[in-house]
Amino acid sequence: MSETYSIGQFSKKTGTTIRTLHYYDELELLKPSIITESGRRYYSDDNIVQLQKIISLKFLGYSLEEIREFLHLSDWNLMDSLHFQREEMLKKKAHLERVIRALDNAIDLTESQGQVNSSIFLMIIHNIQMENEFKDWLKRLLPNDRVEEIFNISDERERELNRLTADIVIKLKEAVGENPENPSVQELVGHIFTLTAEIVGGEDVLFHEIIENEQLVESELENDPLFLASPFSKKEEEWLEKAMEIYLESRGADQYDSTS
Repeated sequence: MSETYSIGQFSKKTGTTIRTLHYYDELELLKPSIITESGRRYYSDDNIVQLQKIISLKFLGYSLEEIREFLHLSDWNLMDSLHFQREEMLKKKAHLERVIRALDNAIDLTESQGQVNSSIFLMIIHNIQMENEFKDWLKRLLPNDRVEEIFNISDERERELNRLTADIVIKLKEAVGENPENPSVQELVGHIFTLTAEIVGGEDVLFHEIIENEQLVESELENDPLFLASPFSKKEEEWLEKAMEIYLESRGADQYDSTS
């Protein structure tokens, strides 16, 4: 005959709080084997087995609602469920890895820049957060293997690029209000294009394969949440846009304009 335990004894034996046992009872996850007329609850060894199932499934990341469904199934396809949960855990792992990367970049930027402008900080975090979405967007402009190569960089190189980007952005924000034609402003704008060209694989890629798709790029920049984490205010963006137009004209960039 299976041994029975009061709720207090069962709580101590399993390391589960009485409050949790009551909650599991309410959810019909773990019902006591015996409930007396006076309302006293008694658990059995079978309940220990059931509780172990719940604990194991919680460890695998299943919600209590999902666990309840599993426990009430007469025919539980465990293999399908485990494969599904493994895929979910891999997604969570990838998310955590992105969070750690974002923290590493934030720490590195703070150490190198000191007090970091919040808009620059948020831009870098956003770029890491939306990396997969940005990949998908870029694959509409470049071959898939080239996009994968762009993103296949070391953590050290990624932090270096973020430091360079932050430095350029800071200097541009400080220059807002100056004549966009000033050589110092044009030099900063040139740094933007040089750095971008280096990242995407050269000026030919930047100008002939990306900027050439100007109409597609501009329409999505305005509406897609992917591109909304700009470190510049609207006024700063208008000033920067003018400075970039001057820079491209000075390079004879009409040759890159697919609409000309």
